[in-house]
Amino acid sequence: MRKRLEFVALLGLMWILVFQLFRILFLTYHYKKTLELPASYWVKSAWHGLRMDVSFTGYILVIPTLLLVFTSTKWKWYATTTKIYLAVVSIVIVFLTIADLELFRAWGFRIDATSLHYLKTPAEAWASMGAAPVFPLFCLILVFYFLILKLSATIISRTVPFFTKVPWPYLGISFLLLTGSLIIPIRGGLQLAPMNESAVFFSDKSFANYAAINVPWNYMSSVVHLRYSKKNPFAYFPAELAATQVKNLYNTPGTTERIIDSIRPVNVVVIIWESFTAKVVESMNGVKGVTPQFDALTKEGILFTNMYASGNRSDKGMVAILSGYPAQPTTSIIKIPNKTISLPSVPRTFQQAGWKTSFYYGGETEFANMKSYFLQQGFDNITDKNAFADKDMNSKWGAHDHVVLDRLLHDLDSQKQPFFSTLFTLSSHEPFEVPVKSVIQGNDPEHLFLNALHYSDASIGDFIKKAKTKSWWENTLIVIIADHGHPLPDRSGTKPSEFHIPMLWLGGAVKQKGIRIDTLCSQTDLAATLLNQIKLPSQSFEWSNDIFKKNRVSFAYFAFNNGLGWINSGGFVVRDNIGGNLIEQGGKPGTGAVEVGKAYLQASYTDYLAR
Repeated sequence: MRKRLEFVALLGLMWILVFQLFRILFLTYHYKKTLELPASYWVKSAWHGLRMDVSFTGYILVIPTLLLVFTSTKWKWYATTTKIYLAVVSIVIVFLTIADLELFRAWGFRIDATSLHYLKTPAEAWASMGAAPVFPLFCLILVFYFLILKLSATIISRTVPFFTKVPWPYLGISFLLLTGSLIIPIRGGLQLAPMNESAVFFSDKSFANYAAINVPWNYMSSVVHLRYSKKNPFAYFPAELAATQVKNLYNTPGTTERIIDSIRPVNVVVIIWESFTAKVVESMNGVKGVTPQFDALTKEGILFTNMYASGNRSDKGMVAILSGYPAQPTTSIIKIPNKTISLPSVPRTFQQAGWKTSFYYGGETEFANMKSYFLQQGFDNITDKNAFADKDMNSKWGAHDHVVLDRLLHDLDSQKQPFFSTLFTLSSHEPFEVPVKSVIQGNDPEHLFLNALHYSDASIGDFIKKAKTKSWWENTLIVIIADHGHPLPDRSGTKPSEFHIPMLWLGGAVKQKGIRIDTLCSQTDLAATLLNQIKLPSQSFEWSNDIFKKNRVSFAYFAFNNGLGWINSGGFVVRDNIGGNLIEQGGKPGTGAVEVGKAYLQASYTDYLAR
């Protein structure tokens, strides 16, 4: 009996120590962020995360503990069975933990069930990992996997062979009770609320909180609570109060200033630039020399300098741009076609008014479930990687930007006017490969990213240069906007800087040239702004705030994994939704900024659930 209890105790202790070792690995891998924390926070992350480590250890122990009930007289089978069980569990845990190291760098949050969505398009998911150090990560997987197997094999060899016969009623009752008692560590103790993320969050430093999280526990929890819950986890106020606060942000009287010559129907081309962060635009105090073509074009059009992306992923950016709909922190509406069918649509509005509509992308439109959304949007034609020749499949994602832009330029020559076309670039996505000689040297992720943006910039600049020679140019509006911002280049800036994006309007239809619009606005505001300029109906875009409307309330909301940012004319606040902490604040946003941001999140998520 004693050896059986010793086995359970040693196995549990081993996993707790392994999880703490994984935490050290996480802090070491992201050493720059770790060194920004006081040393005491390293210990606090380990201490607070211990509860979640114990919780997941409890899950792991359930099966081995329950199987001990059947070792009354025979137990050789138990060693083999347990080794197989631990081998399977270990590879899953190690893979998630090591993959999380690099995904956290790209996503800014610990791996969760959102990653399952990308398994539908494994080629594109693999392409996303192209900039990651795949071989060193693979070596880490092997090292930790065999370390765990060695430790568990040692524990088994020193305990299981020394089991003795125990009367079954006594053994069975004892280990059934022990198995049942594992519910206590699994739920994190005897307190009323079971284990959740907020139980380990302890600081206003988000990285310290993330370090406390146990990766397999976080992943399993997100899978269990995946996406279809009808309960709003962000219910802070009575529903009517939250709805009223949001309504007051949009329902303001005022006329729209006209900046587009819309005497006759205007052609519109929207170029959605992958990961186009304001941090790389020199004319917006960004890194010099990355986007010289874009900087030159700002003198020919209208540059919007104070716009923020609604979310941190392409799937969220698409919905924000084309439907004027805000991002959700813990999921993405684009993944649920039954919900996206109810969204308003910019291209469909144009289509219903007589415009010919088209969408261009050099990659796989099935990625992140975007194709179903595009098919609902009212595009007459969708051109993706399937429409390009094999010789044009010159990147891991598909066709590079200059190829797709040339295809759009060619097609527009024969397109019946007026037309509304949208093009989504891909070359500035990981792995940041380009089909030309590098201009910005360096093999680290930041320099590869900057060089990819430089290539996309050159491709777009060439497209505009050629478009100016076309007969349709004088009656066309070109909108260049990002799908989202990016953590790179890493300048240790504020969270809002990761969501700060440029938007540029140019073309023959633009009446005013070389001006800057410094009005605070959101990516979701493009829909109402554009439609009102073209004199098309925009009433259905309830979450879009016309930038040129007089007396508008200027604000920007952005969502990241279980967090929100709220920016107003005075400053900004960034809130962690799990711990309820303010993790950043700048300027003078006012005492009510947090409450308004929470009301906006609550109301927008309520709307999401209702669709």
